[in-house]
Amino acid sequence: MRILCLQHVPFEGPAAIADWAHSRGHSLHCHLVFEQGTLPALDRFDLLLVMGGPMNIYEVEAHPWLIAEKELIVSAIAAGKYLVGICLGAQLIADALGAAVTAGPQAEIGWYPIQSEEKAPAWLELPEELRVLHWHGDRFELPAGATRIASSAACPNQAFLYNERVLAWQCHLETTSESLAALIENCSDELAQTGPYLMTAEQLQAEPAHTYNQMRQALFKILDGMTAPLEVIDWGRTDYEDAFARQKERVDLRRMGQCRDALILTEHSPVYTMGMRKDAAQHLIWAQAECTRLGIDVVQSNRGGDITYHGPGQLVGYPILSLRHRRDLHAYLRDLEEVVIRTLATYGLQSARREGKTGIWIDNQRKICAIGVAVRSWISYHGFALNVNPDMNHFSGIVPCGITDGTVTSLTNELDKKVDIEEVKTRLAVEFETVFGNTARQDG
Repeated sequence: MRILCLQHVPFEGPAAIADWAHSRGHSLHCHLVFEQGTLPALDRFDLLLVMGGPMNIYEVEAHPWLIAEKELIVSAIAAGKYLVGICLGAQLIADALGAAVTAGPQAEIGWYPIQSEEKAPAWLELPEELRVLHWHGDRFELPAGATRIASSAACPNQAFLYNERVLAWQCHLETTSESLAALIENCSDELAQTGPYLMTAEQLQAEPAHTYNQMRQALFKILDGMTAPLEVIDWGRTDYEDAFARQKERVDLRRMGQCRDALILTEHSPVYTMGMRKDAAQHLIWAQAECTRLGIDVVQSNRGGDITYHGPGQLVGYPILSLRHRRDLHAYLRDLEEVVIRTLATYGLQSARREGKTGIWIDNQRKICAIGVAVRSWISYHGFALNVNPDMNHFSGIVPCGITDGTVTSLTNELDKKVDIEEVKTRLAVEFETVFGNTARQDG
């Protein structure tokens, strides 16, 4: 993962977040917005880390680079990038999401506990109470659609999560003893204030190593959970209805934040499935008795599309993904098609979309992959069926996908040789990673 860190002053860098990034093999580039001019383009990073600073978000005359930075934050959120904001960075994110940022009733500078909120997803679970460093005078309101993650006695909105990819922290979980020393050296004038939530330099520096360790553990767990790689899980051979039940279970877990995004791969026992398109049932040619004789089940499905066939030798993919950060089903469908097009290209096979016909085609005449998806609470399920080497005779029992001006084909037919479906799974997982994110293969 490529991390771009926007740094507002020399003495407030990524601190422990840099340790996390390096230990996980991520690249980290610090851009000093106060002296480096033009900001990097969106395609140069996967995660935008926005650090703190002694200025506030409205001081654009003194710090004109704030204007371009705010524009980049808005664009990064819209593009579905990961964002993490710390203190000033969190306030900039809140402002980008339309929430008010104002001066608090009192400054909060010192080691004080935050309390976790019950609505946080499982990967964002914190200890019930965690002692952390605070150093701020301003505060943000909760943006519309965001979930509050933590609060404190002095500041009710300590952290929020937006669309599962945008995380804002008023407090400083990234603090190390070195970064705290730099803050004290450069912002000692702020310690001259008085108030119920202000510590002296001596009190700040007297905090035991145990506090730093606990904070670091919580920070690493949160960042791991937020950026966890996409899972690729191979279910092997399944019955269609059993696989559908397992999909629904996974969708519920994903909706509650109790599992990560996943691509499920499987081959089904022979089955005709009818989608929600009108008159799909009329495209079943064989009588029920003939289907039974050949061992082919007939099932009504709640996916989009017409009637199709699944069976051994056909690679079925069920992406269980959160689309909350993009909320664009058409873009999601185009991305699924892109995965298949890229996979077929690794075999030297040119394929393409066909206008008005979802799926992937060869020479605009032979359909090699059917696509039918559904979403619930912006979690995707169902997916695609790529013909690798299935029994093509079984397509004779239906009008596949309602096609009247074309035929169906397979990878084996097009290449005129037997193709190993396990090899296709591996190649497709690589292309899925390219389009949708990092992958980790599992069996189960």
